[in-house]
Amino acid sequence: MRSHTRARVSSISPVRSRDIHNNQHTLDGQRAYDAASAGVNAYLYQLNENPNYWATCSNDVQAKTSVPGSITGEQYSFTYVPANGATTCAGSPPTASLVDAATASVRMEFTGYSGNPQVTRTIVASFRKASPLNFLWYTVYEALDKSITGFSGCGVFLRNGRNGNCNINWVSGDVIKGPMYTQDQYLINGSPTFGRNASDKIESAAPGNSPSDICANNNNGTITEDNCGGLVLNGTAVPNAPTIAPPSNNTQLFTDATTHGKAYTGVTTITLSGTTATVVNCPSSCTTTTVDLTQYPVIYVSNGTNCTPYGYSPFNVNYATSGCTGDVYVSGNYTTPLTIGAANNIIVDGNITTSSSGPSTLTGNAVLGLIANAFIRVMHGVTYPDGTCDSNSTNVPSQTFSNLTIDAATLAIQHSFIVDNFSCGASLGTLTVNGVIAQNFRGAVGTSANTGYLKNYTYDDRLQVLSPPYLFDIANADWQLSRETLCTANGSGSSAC
Repeated sequence: MRSHTRARVSSISPVRSRDIHNNQHTLDGQRAYDAASAGVNAYLYQLNENPNYWATCSNDVQAKTSVPGSITGEQYSFTYVPANGATTCAGSPPTASLVDAATASVRMEFTGYSGNPQVTRTIVASFRKASPLNFLWYTVYEALDKSITGFSGCGVFLRNGRNGNCNINWVSGDVIKGPMYTQDQYLINGSPTFGRNASDKIESAAPGNSPSDICANNNNGTITEDNCGGLVLNGTAVPNAPTIAPPSNNTQLFTDATTHGKAYTGVTTITLSGTTATVVNCPSSCTTTTVDLTQYPVIYVSNGTNCTPYGYSPFNVNYATSGCTGDVYVSGNYTTPLTIGAANNIIVDGNITTSSSGPSTLTGNAVLGLIANAFIRVMHGVTYPDGTCDSNSTNVPSQTFSNLTIDAATLAIQHSFIVDNFSCGASLGTLTVNGVIAQNFRGAVGTSANTGYLKNYTYDDRLQVLSPPYLFDIANADWQLSRETLCTANGSGSSAC
């Protein structure tokens, strides 16, 4: 009888083999993603070591580079994503070809590589400079402007012993619906409300580790440091926040306006109407022009040659109809993106509005920047029967705007956002700002004696992704990663490879 011995053959089932392959592919995919992320972090590091790193085209393309510390051979590479219809990086600096005009961001593609056979993952990342316009409320000093007569000592942080007559309190009834930032501390006297929800950061650059370090409490004239008192904090307190400095001036906007917009000299009135602006320029005699804002999205008004701007006080204000100073009066409705810059002051002399879907909810892509080197002022004329600002002062009807609305990102670079004659005349109702109030010193808009305006301030969330035209050129703070999306092969839109 013959015996047969069957050889045993070691084998892996097709199903199990496929599982092993899939698991390895998944692992390599994660490693490739991590490698792409390493490229993002390496590029962001270079930007913050040299804020102009992006401005050399050769820095914006990198061939495959080994990920530092990798023991399995991962690599990354990156390249730029052209903006504004450009097809390649061009220019010195390449602002027009790389900086997206709508978002003020630079977009890059980072690809990670891992495994054999090689697996790739690509991240589309947007980089944007930190800016005062990231906040509904931004101040360097939470104090009256030191340029105003009687307040010359106000350029001191509260924590460093600022004079008490400089301070402006946050009081019951103040509601700030959006993120906030100050290099100072918020002085609380009552129960103001900060933020809409936990996503709104309430930041202070004052040192400390406790949420209460963002505040000081003014209790019957006795200031207690690191105490938020009756503050209603809906946002998230961020003490010891990084310093976000304002630009030193807005003169780059003049260069932009001469190339891409319209530039004027001397006192100018701008009335907005949809996609056009009526501009009355009066350095001495007046000329009137109509500007197509879709073609000229930046307007700048300079001081005249050898012109010395006047010293501003919020009291006994005169409204010049002509002159050499770079003052802009502005009002109206706009439906296209626009930036208005002034070498001196911007004076709001009527409602400034855009499209909305309800109270404080702006819609569309039309965003407005009002950028003054000096003050951004709300016009409010009064008469002084007693020669001084007191209870007998009365509003001048043609220079008074009750329940005013401003839909704009405002930045008073060297001074304040302020209401003229804020402590005189009859009540002005509510000042509604949908956008940003950014200023060096905090300006007053009313008093507890029922003068000036009550506040209704709401952040325009569109500004998280949109920017008024050419404001990238005056930003000087650190870069930050504003958006990161995993690229989708054969996809469409911003996440397409």
